[in-house]
Amino acid sequence: MCDPLRRVVLPFLLLFCVASVTTAQVTTGTIFGTVTDPSGAAIVGASVTVTDIDKGTAVNRKTDETGSFLFPFLIPGNYRVTVEQAGFKKAEQSGIALQVDQRARVDMQLTVGNVSETIEVTAAAPLVQSSSAETGQVIEQRAVQELPLNGRNFAQLVYLAPGVTPGQAGENLSGASTFNPRAASNYNPLGQRANANGWVLDGIDNNEYTFNTVIVQPSLESVREFKVLTGSFSAEFGRGAGVVSVSTRSGQNELHGTAFWFHRNIEFDARGYFQTPQALPKKLPFRRHQMGGAVNGPIIKNKLFFFGDYAGQREVRGLDYLNTVPTDAVRAGDFSNFRSTSGALIQVWNPYTTRANPASPGNFLRDPFPNNTIPGSLISQVSRNVASIYPRPNLPGNFNNYQTAPNRVIEDNQYTVRADYQASQKDSMFFRFQQQWYDLDAPQGQANCCLPTPPEAAQRFKLGPFVAGIQNTRLRTHGGAFNWSRVWSPSLVGEFRTGWARTNPSTFHSDYGIPAADSLGIKNINLTDNSSGIPSINIADFTGLSGGPNFLPARPRQINYQLDYNLYWTKARHNLKFGYHVVRRDVSPFTNADTRGALTFGRGFVSDPVTRTGGTGWAAMLLGMLQSGSRGFLLGVPGLRVWENAWFFQDDWKVSSRLTLNLGVRYEIYSPETEKYDRMTSFDFPKLMFAYANEGGYSRTLRNTDLNNFGPRFGFAYDVLGDQKAIVRGGYSLSYFPEPVSASSMLTQGPPHLFSESYSFGDFLTDYSNVPRIEQPFGPLVPLKPLSTAEINTRRPTVRGYSFENPTQYAQTWSLTVQRQLGPTWMAELGYVGSRGINLLYGFNHNEVRLGTGSVEDRRPVQPLRNIPSITIFEPMSSSTYNGMTAKIDRRFANGFQILGVYTWGKSLDYSGSVASGGGQTGGPQTVTCFKCGRGPSGFDVRHRAVINGLYDLPFGKGRQFNIDNRVADAIVGGWQLGGIITATTGRPFNVGLQNGVNNGAPSWPDRIASGKLDNPDPYYWFDATAFKAPPPNTYGNVGRGVLYSPGVVNIDMSVVKTFRITEKIGFNFRFEAFNLFNSPYLGFPNAAIGSPTVGRITSTVGDNRSLQLSGRINF
Repeated sequence: MCDPLRRVVLPFLLLFCVASVTTAQVTTGTIFGTVTDPSGAAIVGASVTVTDIDKGTAVNRKTDETGSFLFPFLIPGNYRVTVEQAGFKKAEQSGIALQVDQRARVDMQLTVGNVSETIEVTAAAPLVQSSSAETGQVIEQRAVQELPLNGRNFAQLVYLAPGVTPGQAGENLSGASTFNPRAASNYNPLGQRANANGWVLDGIDNNEYTFNTVIVQPSLESVREFKVLTGSFSAEFGRGAGVVSVSTRSGQNELHGTAFWFHRNIEFDARGYFQTPQALPKKLPFRRHQMGGAVNGPIIKNKLFFFGDYAGQREVRGLDYLNTVPTDAVRAGDFSNFRSTSGALIQVWNPYTTRANPASPGNFLRDPFPNNTIPGSLISQVSRNVASIYPRPNLPGNFNNYQTAPNRVIEDNQYTVRADYQASQKDSMFFRFQQQWYDLDAPQGQANCCLPTPPEAAQRFKLGPFVAGIQNTRLRTHGGAFNWSRVWSPSLVGEFRTGWARTNPSTFHSDYGIPAADSLGIKNINLTDNSSGIPSINIADFTGLSGGPNFLPARPRQINYQLDYNLYWTKARHNLKFGYHVVRRDVSPFTNADTRGALTFGRGFVSDPVTRTGGTGWAAMLLGMLQSGSRGFLLGVPGLRVWENAWFFQDDWKVSSRLTLNLGVRYEIYSPETEKYDRMTSFDFPKLMFAYANEGGYSRTLRNTDLNNFGPRFGFAYDVLGDQKAIVRGGYSLSYFPEPVSASSMLTQGPPHLFSESYSFGDFLTDYSNVPRIEQPFGPLVPLKPLSTAEINTRRPTVRGYSFENPTQYAQTWSLTVQRQLGPTWMAELGYVGSRGINLLYGFNHNEVRLGTGSVEDRRPVQPLRNIPSITIFEPMSSSTYNGMTAKIDRRFANGFQILGVYTWGKSLDYSGSVASGGGQTGGPQTVTCFKCGRGPSGFDVRHRAVINGLYDLPFGKGRQFNIDNRVADAIVGGWQLGGIITATTGRPFNVGLQNGVNNGAPSWPDRIASGKLDNPDPYYWFDATAFKAPPPNTYGNVGRGVLYSPGVVNIDMSVVKTFRITEKIGFNFRFEAFNLFNSPYLGFPNAAIGSPTVGRITSTVGDNRSLQLSGRINF
C-alpha cells in the first residue's frame, strides 16, 4: 500500500475496529436534556422533535431509558423543542438560540393531560455556563454584522474576548507579512505565543503553516458566528491556549439577500500624528471602496438550502515614513556639522590608524579624521554611486530628515457558496467553498522604507521605482468543507468531515529582474532573477537601501487536507464523544535567505575605541568597509510534507443536578516534516558536522517523532444555589502544538541545497586588508557540500540545525471562574486564569562571541569552527508563564440593547520570543551564557486591557417601544441604532540597548543606574536616557529584558445606523462609522539605543488616525 493511503486508511481501520475516535474542531452545537413527569421520574420513549425555525427542518428522536435525548451536530441558529407522550400534554419550548460549540440543556417536564393540548414556553438564552469549564467568548452574528469594524475583518472581533491581547504590531504573524498580506489575524491568549493558536473554519483546519495566520479569510457576510476558546477546553480541541472556531452562514426557508457598499476617503480622515505640514502640506491620499452582497434561500423548502456571497475591495492609501538620508555635506564625507539632535558633534575616526593601546593591554587607540572629514581619496567610487541614489532631505537636520508617503494599493475579490441538505431524519450534510484573489503593492514593514528613486539616479543606473522598501504580492487562496451527520440510534450520532485549505502567495521586490547591483558596481550579487535588484544595505544611523525584504522573492505555497470521523453517544448521565482527526500539510516554503545579500556598515570601524562612542555607519559605507555580510541562495524549491494525527475521548458527566464534570484525554502525533527528495540538512553539534537527510545513518526527518503527547483535560461546573444562576467553574488542560514551518523549513536551507556564506568583524582591528569591500562583498557562487569540520570552517556556510530529540511544544492552562446571572438579561463573571508554555523553541547560538581580549575569532567557543559567526540549533529550552484576572459583564440582546465588557489584568513572562515571529521589542536573552538571566516580560505582555462593545436600537419607530405608525415621522425619527467598541490598553515592553557596543563583537547592553521612567513622558522624550550608561569594556550590563513600556491608548470606534423601511420586505440601511473617534495616537516604540542622537524619541504610530466611513445597504 502506498504511503499516503497507509497513513489515512490504517488509522480509519483502527478507528472502526476499536471505536476509539476523535473529532476536529467543533463549529456546530448540541441540544440535549431530560424529559420527566410531574414527580420527577424519567419518561422513557417520549417523542422529541427539534426544529430549525429558519429552515423548517425537523429531527425526531425518542428518549432513552433514562429519559434523556441528544441532538448533536446542529448548525447554530434558532430552534424549537417539542415533546409528545401519550397521557401528557404536548410541551413546546421555542426561542432557543444555539451558538457555535454550545451544549444547550433543555429539560422538559410534562403535565398530565390530553396530548392535543400544548404548553408553550419561550426560552431565554442561558446566561451562565452550567455544563462546561471552558473559558472564552462567543461572538454572535449580530456583533459580527453590526459592530464598527475598520477594514471589515472578522478576526478583529477576537480581541473582544477576555484574556486576549492583539499580536505584536509589525511582527511576521501580524497578517501583514509577506506570506499573508491581509489584515491582522494574530492574537495572544493567556500569555501564549500566537503560533500556538488554532484557526478552524466549519471544522476544517485553517492554519497557515508558516506563521499560523488564517488561510481562508471569510468575509463578514459569510460568518454566522464564532467562538474564541482561551483555555480549559474540551479534548476535542487541539493546539495551544487559543482556538477560534468559525461557523459560516447557511440558507433559510425564505429568500433573503443584501447588497452593500462601504466608502472611505482622505476628506473624512484626520492628519497623521507625525505628518508634518512642512513635509506633507496635504493629507495623504486615501480611497477605499468595499462592495458586495449575499443571498440565501431554499432550493427545496424544508430540505435543501443555499447561501452565496461576494466581497470586493479597492484601496489606494498613502503611508508616511520618517527616514534619515544624508545631507549634501555628509554625502561627500564632510561630518564637520554632523550633530545629534542635542547639538553634540558626532566624531568619526580613521580605522586605518587603529593600533594597540600600550597603556591598556587588549584595548586600542585610533585617530579622528581631521576636521571630521574623510579625504576624497579614501572614498570608494562604488560608495559614491550608492550615496547618489539617495533622495535629498526634505526636512531640516541630520536625522529624521526625509518624509515620504508611498501608496499602498489593494485589489481584493472573494466569494463563498454553501449548500445544506436535510436528506432524511437520519442524514444531514453541507458543503462550503470559498475563494479569494488578493493583490497588494505596498511598503513592506520588514524592509527599510520607503525611498523613491531620484530621477537623476534613474538616468545613471538601472534601478527600480524605489531604492528602499516596496513589495508586490499576489495571494490566491481557496478552501472547502463537506460535513455529513448520521443518526445511528437515538443515543448514537456520527459525523464525517473532510475538507481542504490552500494558499498560493507570490511576492517580489520592486526591482525584481533589474541588475541594479551590477549597475552600481557591486559585483557577484545579480546572478539570477531571484537575486536581481539592490542588496539589503544596512547603514547605522541611516535608512538603508533595499528593493524589498532581502528574502524576496518568496512563494510559500501550502495546502492542507483533512479527514475526520466523530461519534457522540449519550448514556444515562454521560455525554461521550470520540473521534479521529488527520491533517496532511504539503508546504513549499520557497523563501530565499538573503538571496541578494545583506550588507552591514556599522559604527564600530569608525568609532572611538577608548570611549566606545561616536562614529556612524555612513562613514564606514563611504570607506567601503563592510562590518558584516551574509547571503543565502536557495538552489531548488523544497516540497515539505507533514502529518498530524489525533485521537480523543471526552466524557461530560452530569454527576448530579448541580455538578457536571468534564473529563477527557487527547493523544496527538505531530510527525516531523519530510522533503520530497530528502533535501534537508541539519547540524550534528557533538560531531561538528552537517547531517544530511537519509544519509550516513540519519533519518529522512533528521528528528525523532515524539510519541508521548497525551493531553489530559479536566473541568467542573457547579451550580451553587441549584437555580442555574450562580456557577463556579474550574478546569485544567494540557495541549500540544507543532513548531511553525518558518522554523522547521530552516532544514531545507542548508548545504548543499542552499549556498550560503556569512562573515562579521569586531569593532577594532589593526589590519583591515581582509575586510570585504562594497565593490565585491562576496566571491563567486560555488555550491558546496562540506564533508568535514575543516571544510565548514573554510567555506563559512550558514550553520543551523534542530534538536534531534524534538519533544513537542505544549501549553498547560488552568482557570477558576465564578458566573452570576443578574436579572433576566445580565451576567457577571470573575475569574483567575493561568498558563505555562513548555518545550518552546529557541535558536541557541553555540558560537556566540565571549567577553575578553583578542580577535572575535579567538573568542568564539567552538574553535574548530572559529570562522562561523553563528551555530544556531533550535532547541526546546524556552518556557513561559502567565497569570491573570479576567472580569466580564454581559447583557444579552433584549429590548434593543446589548453590551459586553471585559477586563484583563495579566502578566506574561518568558525567556525568548517565538522563532517564527521574534520577541517583539524584547527579543531573546541578551547572551546565551546566561539564558535564565533573560527571563522577562513577553513581547506581547499587556498588563491592563479593557474592551467594551455594545449595540443600542433607539426605542423610537415602528415596532419599537415608542411605536410610530406615521411613515414620514418614522422615516425621520425611527430606525436608529448606535454601536461602539471602546478599547483601553497599556503599552508593551521594550529593551534598552547601546548605540555602540563595548565588547568588541560580544553582546553588549547597558547598566541601569536609575528607573528610567518619567513622570510626564512625551513622544520626544519617552524615557530618561540618563538612567542608563555603557558598562566598562568587556563586561555585560545589568539591564534586564523589557524593563520599560511603550505608551498605551484609549480608542473609541463608533457607528450610527439609520434603517429606512421601503416595503414590508425591503429596507435600506445607511451607516456612519468613526474609527478612533477622538484621534488618539497609538504611539509606537521609542528609539532605545543609548548613545543614539534620537534616543528616547518616538517617530511612528501603530494603527490609524481618526477615520470616517459611510455605507449603504439594501436588505430584502
